[in-house]
Amino acid sequence: MNKKWILIISIIILVVLLAVGFIWFKNNGPIKDTSLKEDGIGKLTIGMDEEHIRHYYPEFAISHGKNNNIYYYNDEDSFIVTTKNKKIVCIELRNEVPDQKLTTKKNITLGSSLKEVEKAYGKNYRKKSTERYGNVIEFQDSKTNQKLVFGIFDNKVNVIIFYDYEKFEYQF
Repeated sequence: MNKKWILIISIIILVVLLAVGFIWFKNNGPIKDTSLKEDGIGKLTIGMDEEHIRHYYPEFAISHGKNNNIYYYNDEDSFIVTTKNKKIVCIELRNEVPDQKLTTKKNITLGSSLKEVEKAYGKNYRKKSTERYGNVIEFQDSKTNQKLVFGIFDNKVNVIIFYDYEKFEYQF
């Protein structure tokens, strides 16, 4: 093989590696912080004691896991709260809950528009495509180790996930 072909193949490999690196960095690299301190869903916030779940939402069922407890409304497909060491580490709102107006502290709820989210939280987010929820946008607060994720379908919020990324590894 002559030197010309080796050079061409080397350039192609370099371009592919750069493209893969760029895509990885875009999905995993740092994003500017958005303050999520004292934010949450409904009356719950990340880091709150587990006992507050029963106080604010007595109708929740509980599933005891090996390393955590999962509280949920009606079934495990609407409003789910995960605790670890008796502290809330993840709050998910997937479907509306009857007789509850569940929003973030900045009034974003299921059905809110992407523009409303950007007005409330800004544009310092990462766009991701996930297997479980499709397209999502992710805000991060590195001071509190929290991420706030909004699933977006037809420019409307269809899921809200709020979690402590140091204590809980969310599976998208």
